[in-house]
Formats: sequence, C-alpha cells, structure tokens
Amino acid sequence: METTAKKTFVSDLVEEMGSLPTVAAQIVSMTSSPDCDLGQLSRVIISDSVMSMRFLALANSAALKRGNEVRNLRQGLVRLGLRRVRNVALCMGMHDMMPASPDPGRLDMAEFWKFNLATASCAQGLAWQRGTASDDDAWLVGILHSIGIASLDQKSNQDLQAALEVAQVKAITLIDAEILQLDFHHGELGGRLLSNWNLPQLFCDAVEYAGEDFQEHEITEEANTLISILNDSVALVRSIGYGTNGDGTKPMSLDEATEQLQLEEPALIALADKVDREVSEMSRIMGIDIPDHLFQETLQESRKQVVRLGIEGFSDSLARESLEEEMGMAREIQQRLLPTRTPSLDGYQLWAANHPSLHVSGDYFDFFKVKGGATAVVIADVSGKGLPAAMLASNLQASLRALARVFNDPGDLLGAVNNTLHESTDPEKFATLFLAILNAEGNGFEYASAGHNPPLVLRNSGESEWLKPAGTPLGMFQDMVYPVMEVSLGPKDLVVCYTDGITEAVDKHDVEFEEKGLEKVVRKTQSDNGDTIIEQVIAEVLIHVSTNSRSGLDSLVENWDEPEDQNAGDDLTMVVIRATG
Repeated sequence: METTAKKTFVSDLVEEMGSLPTVAAQIVSMTSSPDCDLGQLSRVIISDSVMSMRFLALANSAALKRGNEVRNLRQGLVRLGLRRVRNVALCMGMHDMMPASPDPGRLDMAEFWKFNLATASCAQGLAWQRGTASDDDAWLVGILHSIGIASLDQKSNQDLQAALEVAQVKAITLIDAEILQLDFHHGELGGRLLSNWNLPQLFCDAVEYAGEDFQEHEITEEANTLISILNDSVALVRSIGYGTNGDGTKPMSLDEATEQLQLEEPALIALADKVDREVSEMSRIMGIDIPDHLFQETLQESRKQVVRLGIEGFSDSLARESLEEEMGMAREIQQRLLPTRTPSLDGYQLWAANHPSLHVSGDYFDFFKVKGGATAVVIADVSGKGLPAAMLASNLQASLRALARVFNDPGDLLGAVNNTLHESTDPEKFATLFLAILNAEGNGFEYASAGHNPPLVLRNSGESEWLKPAGTPLGMFQDMVYPVMEVSLGPKDLVVCYTDGITEAVDKHDVEFEEKGLEKVVRKTQSDNGDTIIEQVIAEVLIHVSTNSRSGLDSLVENWDEPEDQNAGDDLTMVVIRATG
C-alpha cells in the first residue's frame, strides 16, 4: 500500500522533471496516433531547426541512406518510419532535459548514454533474433529503462547516493535499497514519468517492473517479453563494461552473460558490430563523443572474452570447433527467421516448409502485413552458405518487415529493400526474392520478382503458367526498378513457390530435377493438401539425388524432414498458395 509521503515525493519528482521539450512531446504524441498526418508532423519538426537537422542526419546515416541522399524532411520521415521517429524524438528529448554535471558525485551522463544506447541496440538485436517482440519497442525500452535513476540524480541526488551506499553495504540491489530508504524505487518513478509523458502503458510497465519481482497477472505478456529482452541486454552490456546506467550493480562475467543469453561467438561479434554502428550514429547526432568501434574494443579487452572465445590465436582444434559452432549458429538463425505457423486467411490456404541440407544456405520464407493491412508472401534465397548467408537473410527479413510499414506496392517495397541491402552489404552479396501481396477478395495477387525462380501457377482446369522473374537480384545495383504484375486466381488454383535447391538438384549423372520435374509432381498431387504436395516434391527430389530405388519413396515421405544420408546439397524450401474462392 502506498503511503501519502511516497505518493507526494514521487509526484513532486515527476512534476520537477516536467514534460519533454515541447517539440519532442508533440512528435511523440503525433506519432503515437495511427492517424498521424505526415505534413503536419513535418511542420512541427521544422519549427525546431536542431531537431530537423538531427532527423535529416539520421535518415542519411550509413544504415539508412541506401545510396540516395534525402534533403527533404518529409522524405526523411518516410524513410525512418513513424515508430523510429517517435523513438528518436523521445531519446533526444530525454538527452536535452538531462544535462551533464561537473560534480563528481553526480551521474556521468556520457557514460549513462553510452550504456543506454548500447542496451537499446542490443535489445533490438535480441528482439530480431528471437522474433518475440517488436524490435522498435525493444529499442525504446532499452533507452528508457533507467530514466528513473537519471531523474533521481537530476532532482534528488543525495537520496540516490544514500540508496547506492545502502545497496553496497547491505549487498542488495538498488531497488531494494531505495524501498528501504525512500519507500519507492527508481522503476516506479520512471514509469510515472513516462505515464506523465502520455506514453503507452506497455512502456510504463516495462520500465516500472523491469528490476523487481512481479506476478504474471500484473502486466501483459507483451510487457513481460520486453522486460526479458531488456534484462538480458542490460546484463550483456554491463558484463562488457560499456558505460553505466547508474544502478551500481556488480556485473556478472562475460562468460556467465553469454551463457545466460545462449549467445555463441558469431552472434556476439555480429551484435557488437551492430551496436558500434548504431551507437556511433546516434551519439554523433546527439552530440555525445563516443569513439568508433568502442563496443568491440571494450569487448576484446575483456579477459573472459579472450579466454572463452579465443579471439586471438585460435589453435587448429579451436578453429574446427568454432566452425562447427558457426554452422550450428547459422542453422539456428535461419530456423528462427522462418515462421512457426502460416496465417489463416479468408480466400486462401497457405503452406510452407524448409528441408535443411548439410550446408546451411540462405533460404528464407515469410508472411507479414504491408501498409494497409494486406498479407505479403515472400520466398527468398540469399547468396552464400553458413553464417554470412544466415546473417544476410536476417538483414533481409528486418528490412522487409520495417519497410512494409511504409509501402504496399510490391515493386516499391523491393526497390527500397534493394537499396538498403546495396548500401549495407558487400557487392558480391545478393538475394533473389519473390514477393506476392494477396488481394483481400481471395481472387489473386500482385507480385514483383528480384530474379527469383519462377513460381508455378497450376489452374484447376489443368492449365499452367510460370511467373518469370522481371527484376535483378536484391543488393547488386542501387536504384533498380521492379515491375509489378497481376495474377488472377480461381477457386482451387495453386501457386507453388520454391528455391533453386528444388529444380537444380542433380543426380549422379549431373542431370537436374528441373521445372518439369516439379510440375510433374504438383500435377499428380494437385488435389491434395498443401503439406502433402510439399512432402511429395521433397521426396521426389531426394529420390532424384540419391541412389535409392523408388521403393524407398514411402520411407522418404514419412521422414522427409530427417535427411540423414539423403541430401540435395542445398536447402529445399517451398511455399504453396491455394485460392479457395
């Protein structure tokens, strides 16, 4: 039960902190509305020249520039997306209202922002990897998580220092010490402050409950998921020793943190690279001096990191072990990218599957909503094998899902994704991709192709059509145009999408399975369930590449997802769409 003193003290602190700077508050309010007017938002931001320059700089940063410089603020906001605009406005507003102090007893704000920016980037990366929460929401919670500590430091530093001393003497957490000293803790203060700023309850709850024990019914499952991602990110950043959030918690070893997060070496290094890029960009925009590559350098200086991961001087045996771990990590990343179930839609039935090969490829399929609510179906094949292919597939998925909030035209969406990949990847890295956006009426779709294998359309009448690719693979050249085609579907018409592992699978005489092999199987199974169609195609491909007789077909169908010694040399991935009328 809250005491009157507690209520008054917290309320007074929230009142003393005040609202976000006017422009930042307006941006947050406008972007939180689904009916946000982009023209009005632009006019609000333009009223603050410093804020305008910051948003333009971010839109033209290396991660987002895509080869085209944006000089118009409205175009820059479209490139960023409303959620990122909201997040950045909050971050900048917080930074501006919490000035640094020369007092040695106060919180070092440069170290505070270093920690929070790294935590936000880590949280976003873990949200991508786990697929359990919005990456934008995870980033924002990472930025906001310790706002209560900073607020106490700004307005009641003596109370904060007293609580930190009690926490150290009694070997308890800062939250427990604050409750003893103040009858409330910094999470509650942070949650109240965010509520005062009219932020959604999700973020208020995530900040308030992140450091304390709570019952499941007290908060939503979404908030609980964000808290889990946040706590893992804080533990990792703290274990590396990158800045401080001011809570005085003793870090666990890097070895313990990576084990807790189940982060293997390749994923940790990739995450470090992501953090360095994003912290460097945001810190420059906010006017904070953080050297480039500092996160990776701090990581490498950790004694535990050197011992555990052997960054310097792998022995031959460790190198072999590292390769095995890398392949395992690549497979895990790939499997996490793939949806666990297909969506249920009026007018369509959807099926999809991935049959793994011995060597991890960049095969990928997905289902997501585009601007306006229509469902997009994607199948793609990223160049290369192993971890690089898996990471590029992850990058591709993140770009598609982020840009789908802005575009509903398949050609425009592929054009934007192409420029993103071209800007952020090496020239030899590319991806073929087929993207279909289904009509709500259940009678067809619009599609664009980036050099992907042509899907087969098999009509209920028996007529067939191959949807030939019309565009270049993604990431090869910037500013490419992807024509949009329309396909009408009648009841029971089939669309079979696949990767080249199907048609290019070769037998012992180097004869490919080819498109005609695929069409033959689909015709035989046309009236079957989509899962059966996929299973039969995979089984026929495995028969084709193996020395087994056709008598082994039943066994292969029954155990088609356990390849054992039957292997096509490449992943076999398929998506099947049936119009139900």
